[in-house]
Amino acid sequence: MAAPGATERLRLTPRSALAAVAMFGLTLGFLAMFAASRRVLGWVVAAATIAGVVHPLVARLARRLPRGVAVALVALAALASVGLVGWRTVDDVGDQTDRLRRAAPEAARRVEAGDGRVAELAREAELSERTERFVEEVPERLRGGTPAQALRAAATRGVAYLATFVLSVFLLLHGPDLAAAAARQVHDPERRALLERVAAAAFHRGFTYVRGTIAMALAAGGVAYAIAEAAGVPAPAPLALWVALWDVVPYLGAVIGAVPIVLLGGIGDPGRGLVLALAFVAYEVAETLLVQRRLERRAVRLGPFLTVAGAFAGLELYGLGGALLAIVVLAVGVAALAELAPAELEPTDPVRSPAA
Repeated sequence: MAAPGATERLRLTPRSALAAVAMFGLTLGFLAMFAASRRVLGWVVAAATIAGVVHPLVARLARRLPRGVAVALVALAALASVGLVGWRTVDDVGDQTDRLRRAAPEAARRVEAGDGRVAELAREAELSERTERFVEEVPERLRGGTPAQALRAAATRGVAYLATFVLSVFLLLHGPDLAAAAARQVHDPERRALLERVAAAAFHRGFTYVRGTIAMALAAGGVAYAIAEAAGVPAPAPLALWVALWDVVPYLGAVIGAVPIVLLGGIGDPGRGLVLALAFVAYEVAETLLVQRRLERRAVRLGPFLTVAGAFAGLELYGLGGALLAIVVLAVGVAALAELAPAELEPTDPVRSPAA
């Protein structure tokens, strides 16, 4: 034990210095490797997400058919569905985006032509000119820049889609065997049993949440399209797609995503805008009380903070697809932590005895 008042000194030996330098080099190497393989890791995560989402359908078909045949049927059905929906959606969204490019500047000019403080602020901010300039840039932004840049981006996306599809099929075919082989690497029976229980529960609860979230987003997009179409709002398809993407955020996503619909519907008719706002608020309340809470009881609860934080982190790394994948990773991770957390003991009354 050091004497009182003694000063302890840090001694740097050659061995510790070499260890520090080696650790620093390994850290830099790991970061560089992660940055170089970020795209491939994104493909793997996307493929694992797709496999996890469609796994229940494959497992159900595999009870009556060979697993390879079940995977082939699901893959062909998925390709046909995505191709049909994508073709119709892209065509519709493209046409309606052109309508939005014409309608948005006109709506901005109507705001500037009004009376009151809002119209004055709009004129000072040159709202119509800024809106027109923005919508003129939309097609270039959507296709990824200049035509040459768009072609390079399309080629890259084609490789990514092909690689993700092949990895998804591979995981559907051999995923259970890979998981079992990974569990066998743990030789302690108790730890292996704990690992298998946590992994199975996290997979089930996490992807139950993901499938429910996707279903709610599709429902929100359909409702938004119907409301916008009934209210005569221009370009209901891209606006409904925006609502569906925002609906991934629980408790408030659909309302935030519906703001453009409410604003476009309320220009020239504030009463109609109020009705649209009330309709989306009512839908959000019904979705939260009837669907969201039930899903969270069955699966896992993320909450708006984790969802928004994860979505922005994924958006920064991989764009819109990264935002969706980040929510998947969060759902599985939170489900695993919930399984590892110790069970809460019910409180007992220390005064009353068990026989009381």
